[in-house]
Amino acid sequence: MRLFPKSKVRKLPAHAPNRRILFVSHEASRTGAPKIILNIVKHFRERCDVCCESLLHDGGPLMKEFHEHSHLVDCVNHPRERSPRLHRKLKRIVRRDGKNIPLLAICNSMESRFMAEELSNFGVPVISLLHELPSSYKPEDYRTVFSTSKKVVFPIDDVYQAVSQAFRMPADKAVVMSQGLLDAEFGKRVDREAARNNICNQIGIPTDSFLVLGCGTLDLRKGIDHFSAVARRVAQLNHRGSTPIHFVWVGGGPMWTHSVFHYVQLDLQKTGADQFVHFVGEQQDTEPFFVASDAFFMSSRVDPFPCVIHEAMACQLPIVTFADSGGAQTAVKDGAGFVIPYADYEQAATLFRMLSEQSHVAALASKRSLERVHSEYRFDDYGDNLIELCESIIGQSILSDSTASLAAPKLRIAA
Repeated sequence: MRLFPKSKVRKLPAHAPNRRILFVSHEASRTGAPKIILNIVKHFRERCDVCCESLLHDGGPLMKEFHEHSHLVDCVNHPRERSPRLHRKLKRIVRRDGKNIPLLAICNSMESRFMAEELSNFGVPVISLLHELPSSYKPEDYRTVFSTSKKVVFPIDDVYQAVSQAFRMPADKAVVMSQGLLDAEFGKRVDREAARNNICNQIGIPTDSFLVLGCGTLDLRKGIDHFSAVARRVAQLNHRGSTPIHFVWVGGGPMWTHSVFHYVQLDLQKTGADQFVHFVGEQQDTEPFFVASDAFFMSSRVDPFPCVIHEAMACQLPIVTFADSGGAQTAVKDGAGFVIPYADYEQAATLFRMLSEQSHVAALASKRSLERVHSEYRFDDYGDNLIELCESIIGQSILSDSTASLAAPKLRIAA
């Protein structure tokens, strides 16, 4: 069955600007990559005189927001692979306004590479936002992105260096830009004491507990097994009379028998640490959990530059992260957090116990964490840089009259 038969191709809204830009995402889930491209759509619609069209492989809970901030949304509901069907669907979308094809497509993540490839073949210039580390994809996947894109944007030097060392890449295509805190008000709207009391009562723990937060999908990449292993070690080390330390994980995922979550829970139950580890599932509003916590544990095996790092910093949380696991180690430099050897459970457990007992150490990291996120990782800077990059490719200004005088930070080309 054809999703977009020729007679039913969606028309551009009459009120939409004439110049078209496509914003491509693999889905509309409440995860980092879809949130980033959604924020980019918002930024462009607020500041540019262009028709913002969102193009998704699959839907998800953020579909309502994509519709709210885009002039038009297309969800192709198609597997992430090459196929004649995908070719036909994208051809109709590109040519729905006759010869007025999109000026550009901003394609977010490796998961959008097949749509990026088709759009490039139809003559649409592509900017690829590449968040992934090379351990997650095959060389041919990277070759597809490099050959398809006019520019490839990396979120942090750690990712660029890892990719450039693993694969031969045209140096003139690479740009490093950190996307920044998605919501500048994150951490400011929630009363800490009220959030803390509510969450502690919800999971049935004392309100004077030291809360270590983790956030992400329930899988091995996000390291929920690392998270629970450190919690088990803390439970073993903490003696009676010590500040109770509880680990709280926000995020959903597979929970069936023989899933990673199943065996993590089994380990916790067999060691008696299950009373100190709480998986609260996916939350529509994660802000109260960040505000209520005392530290953030980035337990991922592979995580290029996750949005939760910025959110933890905005909530003044000391961050503990593994070395050689992604860009978080760069984000927390200059005292904003702690980088420990990869999968060193003993050091992680010792560190969390120290933070729970030495409030002055935690306070210094908290202060620096907040300073860095609002000085180094501003999403408006990222969005303005992307606008400037688009203009350099298409050779024309796309800013609206009201924002044309704004000066964007200078692009930094990776070297």
